Amino acid sequence: MKKYNKALVIGKFLPLHKGHLALIDFAATQAETVSVCVTGHDGEVISCTKRARWVIESYMQNSSISICNLSYDPSKLNESSVSDIKSSEEWAEYLKAELENFSEIDVIIGSEMYVKYMADYLGISYIIYDEKREDMPISATDIKGDIIRYWDYLSPAAKRSFVQHICICGSESTGKSTVCKRLEEEYGFVTMIPEIGRCLVGKSALCEVGTLKKIFSIHNDLLQAVKNDPPTPIILWDTDNITTLSYLTFLHSFHQDVIDEVMGERQAVLADKYFFFEPNIAFHDDGTRFDPTEARLLSAHHKHMYSNYGISPEEVTTEERCEVVRQYILQEIEKLKHTFEIAKR
Repeated sequence: MKKYNKALVIGKFLPLHKGHLALIDFAATQAETVSVCVTGHDGEVISCTKRARWVIESYMQNSSISICNLSYDPSKLNESSVSDIKSSEEWAEYLKAELENFSEIDVIIGSEMYVKYMADYLGISYIIYDEKREDMPISATDIKGDIIRYWDYLSPAAKRSFVQHICICGSESTGKSTVCKRLEEEYGFVTMIPEIGRCLVGKSALCEVGTLKKIFSIHNDLLQAVKNDPPTPIILWDTDNITTLSYLTFLHSFHQDVIDEVMGERQAVLADKYFFFEPNIAFHDDGTRFDPTEARLLSAHHKHMYSNYGISPEEVTTEERCEVVRQYILQEIEKLKHTFEIAKR
């Protein structure tokens, strides 16, 4: 039996980070149920609805935690993170009027002094959790000031809203791995997902069905894991599992029923952006790859397979293919920084 019946956790969660999750988790240890109220207004660059969805995604498996979003007028309610008694009492009155079942709340839990001011005003209990940020040394202000540096402190749900998954696909010997490795080495905000086929296959033409099935399974699980909790804002895929399915049909002339068998219960994991490297650069024969003629046939086959998934990759024909991908990445990073620069205001 927990000490409290219903706890209230209130905040902007702009953005939702691991300190917020630790706070909510702590509240769940103190009360039978927890009501998380996400507040916001129309002038914010990241909507209140989106932020509430992050919390919902984070606690889908916990029925004792309920989430709501509450829009407020910043001209009437102080939105400063600095706690003061008058603003806290005004917020208490507002929440009392707007939140359903507010009368059931018997404790307010948060990391700032406003929870004491609100609780004293309402005549209920309060708990201030990790006010000095010793358990989780992060704040929303830190993240908004340097999203790249503090990326890993974001909640997985928030990361999923901002990450860019970029698939580099195409035929063999077109520079895919070289470009991915170079960009990962140059930028700390880039993570490369390696070409699984090259880890398990020697000569491409001799790749057996069982091996392709294993490649698809390993690659799918890896891509899905990185999709769920991306370690950096930019994830570069050195090919994907659609390419594996293309190899299956190219090498063995199988039809959809065999593709379905290889995929099993899994679905192909999709990227946000696709660059297709054309086989028009100098061919490097390392003894494991198709010859130039076969590589061109494979290239056309890959395109057909992507088309089956409704994907039209951006075709890259220039030899400066690394620069094409680099410029796209840098543009996406600038967009990300700009979003959080606005959120800081």
